[in-house]
Order: sequence, then C-alpha cells, then structure tokens
Amino acid sequence: MVSTYSRRWTPVNERTSIDLVPNLVRGHRRNGRSVYDREAKRELVRRCLQPGVSLAATALAHGLNANLLRRWVVQQTGRRRAAEQASLVPITTAALPRPAQAAGDWALELLFAGGTIRLRGPVEAETLRTVLDCLAARA
Repeated sequence: MVSTYSRRWTPVNERTSIDLVPNLVRGHRRNGRSVYDREAKRELVRRCLQPGVSLAATALAHGLNANLLRRWVVQQTGRRRAAEQASLVPITTAALPRPAQAAGDWALELLFAGGTIRLRGPVEAETLRTVLDCLAARA
C-alpha cells in the first residue's frame, strides 16, 4: 500500500499567523546570554495577553523559551493570565420533588479511577454519604 500523505516541515511562524516583534534581541553578553530590548519585550507581552494567543507558540516563533516569556508576562502584569486565576462561581440549588419509586430494582453505579461501586435497591442519602466519605478518606 502506498501512502499518499506527505507533509513538508514548515517553521511555526509559517504555520500560524504570528507576527514577529522586530528588534527583540539587542545583543549578547560574553556568557552567551541574549540582551533583549525593553520595548520589544513589552510589545511581546502585550500580544501574549490577547485572548486566544498561545504563549508557547509565540515564544517558539520568536526563538524564545516559553518559560522565559511566561516570566516576562508575570513580571510585567504582576499576575498570571485570567485562565490561571479562575474563581469559583456561586450556584444555587433547589430541592426537587422526590419522584415516586417505580417498581423494579434500583441501582446506583459509581465509576472512578480505582474501580466501580454498585449499590442495588433503594439507596438512602445516608448510605450514599457513607460511601462517599469512605472514598474521600482513601483519596
């Protein structure tokens, strides 16, 4: 069987629409480390903070380590990105009327990484609470 799939390698900046920040590297120190232009760094961080922009892809397109670019973002904004600052949203619950128990067997099946727990017959709230407390104690 002959494969018709062929894909040539292309640099990241050709596969994505990342505009490069000009004059990012000003020079190099004697130890080989790069010296970066402050205004170019600010512009790069500003672009990284736009919604939907991949920090890793931006770093790769500019020839930077993603951890270095992440450090610049944290230093200049004094905070982490919004996705990393997710907060809990309050919710309200309402008691639903208890449905009439239908004829037949009732079953409750709990699936988790370590296995499965099956409870057959009517499951009372206290029984379920005990099972969940035991699972929480083992975690």
